[in-house]
Amino acid sequence: MAVQQFLLPDLGEGLEDAEVVAWKVKEGDRVELNQVLVEVNTAKALVEIPSPWVGVVEKLHAAEGEVVNVGQPLVSIRVELAAGAAEEKKPKRQALLVGYGVAEEEEAPGSHARAAPGRERAGGAPIPASPPVRRLARELGIDLGSVTGTGAGGRVTREDVMKAAAGVGAVLGRQVADAAGDQRVPVRGVRRLTAEKMARSAKEIPHVTTFLTVDATALEAFRGELERDTGSRFTALPIVVRAFVDVAKQFRSLNATFDGDASEIVLRGDLNVGIAAETERGLLVPVVRHADRLGIRELAGEIARLVSAAREGRSTPDELSGGTVTVTNVGSFGADFGTPIINHPESAILAIGVIEPRALVVKGRVEARPAVTLSLSFDHRVLDGAEAGRAMKALGDVLESPFRLGALPR
Repeated sequence: MAVQQFLLPDLGEGLEDAEVVAWKVKEGDRVELNQVLVEVNTAKALVEIPSPWVGVVEKLHAAEGEVVNVGQPLVSIRVELAAGAAEEKKPKRQALLVGYGVAEEEEAPGSHARAAPGRERAGGAPIPASPPVRRLARELGIDLGSVTGTGAGGRVTREDVMKAAAGVGAVLGRQVADAAGDQRVPVRGVRRLTAEKMARSAKEIPHVTTFLTVDATALEAFRGELERDTGSRFTALPIVVRAFVDVAKQFRSLNATFDGDASEIVLRGDLNVGIAAETERGLLVPVVRHADRLGIRELAGEIARLVSAAREGRSTPDELSGGTVTVTNVGSFGADFGTPIINHPESAILAIGVIEPRALVVKGRVEARPAVTLSLSFDHRVLDGAEAGRAMKALGDVLESPFRLGALPR
């Protein structure tokens, strides 16, 4: 048996490092080909890294929470092959859900690909659960094999794990403090990356936020029309996003980047809209590419697909990168409005507040009508207040007009 060092692989998209979230093995464990060794968190996604060899774990080179650079040792494995043979039989790589694994047809002698320990039920059947749900179960001390999944195809959901935890009196989180004491929570994973990016954005970008309250009567009527046409529930989000896309094509500074080194404003050619999404891992921003080429229905389907993938931990790095402008729906939490921080290095972010009845003045009379407050944070190096105000007025004009809403591509 020869000891082989497994280096952190290039996970794509120009990523230079990754944070070790959770080891799936410990020193002395025997591992199989393609068995998941570790979960790492990149700036783009949660990645499960499989073993390229059969053997015994000799050494883990990084602790949970530690950041490892691409090309640095991740784990040493005492491989069940001579060093030369290991090199000759080095398995080819194939794309997995995120990152890369080993092609099944290239198994090393004596290897038997199987699920990682703790990922099977009694009888060998794999446990269907997303990586965030697995991590939650681990933190709560819940054996996934003992949980009955209520999701599609028996998939174990977050609610299933929380219900199991309540049954055994488990306490969420690794850090537990007594009632009167302070609690220190390590800032790791997506929370660490979000903190770093938001701090950079607030430090480098001179933020200004402007607000506009819009009469949403026409918007709600149009949404209802779409529901009747499609026979399914429809939210206002894809309608507002589609209207905002047209406004961003008219006011190109909304879809721009400030290049400080060159002292230039870069007006972006593509219009890729990031949709801020709350997940168990923290705030993620999946990106709808070429949103200006999509109708409202296509846009709604793509937003739903990307947000679902982000919440289930299935997003690829490509789906979480390349945005040129961002939209966040703070109304989904019941907030009237927000002052969102720009998603660096973009120049603008739109926040959509809750749609609810408010007292509006219509033709000199006060009426209770559905209304929504829009908040636009913008980079004052790229846009002036007057241009941002005109852009918001243009967006409001579309959302208040049945004719302009009807003219949006469906």
